[in-house]
Amino acid sequence: MRYRAGLAASLLAVVSCGGGGSSGTTGDNAPAPPSPPAPPPANTSCDGNHLINIPAATDDGLSAAGNGPALAIDDDLGPDSRWETSGDAVSITFDLGVRYLVREVGIAWFEGDQRAAAFSILASEDGVNFETLLVDQQSSGLTRGIERYDTPDTPARYVRVENYGNSLNPENAIVEGTAFGCTLDTPTAAFENGNAEPSDFALDPAAAPGTNFELLSWKLNTPADLDGNGLSDEAGETVLDGGFTDAFFYTGVDGGMVFRSTIGGAKTSANTSYTRSELRQMLRRGDTGISTRGVNQNNWILGYQPDPGLPVGGRNGVLRATLAVNHVTETGSRNQVGRVIIGQIHAQDDEPARLYYRKYPENERGFVYLAHEIRGSDDLFFPVLGPANSDPESSPTDDSNPDNGIALNEMFSYEITQQDARIDVILRRGDSSGPIIGHHFVDMRQQNSGYDVPEEWMYFKAGAYSQNNTGDAADFDQVTFYDLEASHGQ
Repeated sequence: MRYRAGLAASLLAVVSCGGGGSSGTTGDNAPAPPSPPAPPPANTSCDGNHLINIPAATDDGLSAAGNGPALAIDDDLGPDSRWETSGDAVSITFDLGVRYLVREVGIAWFEGDQRAAAFSILASEDGVNFETLLVDQQSSGLTRGIERYDTPDTPARYVRVENYGNSLNPENAIVEGTAFGCTLDTPTAAFENGNAEPSDFALDPAAAPGTNFELLSWKLNTPADLDGNGLSDEAGETVLDGGFTDAFFYTGVDGGMVFRSTIGGAKTSANTSYTRSELRQMLRRGDTGISTRGVNQNNWILGYQPDPGLPVGGRNGVLRATLAVNHVTETGSRNQVGRVIIGQIHAQDDEPARLYYRKYPENERGFVYLAHEIRGSDDLFFPVLGPANSDPESSPTDDSNPDNGIALNEMFSYEITQQDARIDVILRRGDSSGPIIGHHFVDMRQQNSGYDVPEEWMYFKAGAYSQNNTGDAADFDQVTFYDLEASHGQ
């Protein structure tokens, strides 16, 4: 493979000067009209670092048939949806729509876990004069997810990726490209809702959740304690499938599946800190001859775990959900208020993935972050959408109002994908076909997470798992799901 030693310097705009003629007077020595005021300088600074949804892309016109540049901005991370061409120094240019202060560029490379791409990154405000931001880079060769490349903070409307083949052949292929930064001009579609509405999901407001959703592969815990044993009530797979509802789990007026969790409700055990109205995956589907716990057909294993030598419910997994957070707690300590877990990968004792939504009472919009628990040890926290805490061992506490965040009652979707040693989280506005607004991945090998042992077992969880035990007893979190689907490989 050929690697370039460098890129040509940026083009310089040449401005010619007009000549001749006196200035300052017109006919009859009348004073010249005043010059118009100079336009204000273009804004070159802003706060934030959010994912930018790119409205347009062009290339050199050399892309393979059926693999044009539009496929690199279609919010589809499937390998068949990619821009592709061959050769050295061939480019794809992303039009951000308006100027942003670009801080990072994100690229999901085709077969990015099998080969390393060679490339440079340039940027331009006018689409003509490009400045080199990164020269002669290589992708990691370890992931098919979006890799983020830190660039100098640069005002730009256009971002260009110049490609030089990969470690195996001269092919250049990008599954998805984006940029990260903050808006300098008028906000664009990156801030708009997806087009989905609750009515799009054909849910019956008069039916129980078990009729509108496939719940035979789930069980439920709610903060109710109707039997008075001091622990939260539980509804098993067949009970859920048969139409179970209570004050904390019911069908909303729009047909959605509502999870409500009060701070003062019952907990699942004496050692549990927080209340929940939450589903737990049950791959046994009502077959009580299979234990709920252990390496067995009720649970699944991570893609990089060794073969346990026993039948399991699956290997690898994907949890997809479309939902809206209706309410979060508003009372209690500042480090707990407004946070709720909306999806999980749970292991025997630890959680490889917990997905949090958080909104402070004074803000209009909330943010989303991911926790990855090292087996038998501490949590690592990563931003997915909105504020980022500089300390990876502390949950994000930035109380700014994220300009690209998610408001209460705003529909969005998440996808938690576990494949091999990776966990990817993708957020979209609207339903699962909406624009990507956030993404993060964890490589468990790189983190030395410790789950690559045969005795571990996994299950998904989804709902409203409150993360506040200091507020008023009646304060609550409420989340409505419009779609929920889990799948696994074998």
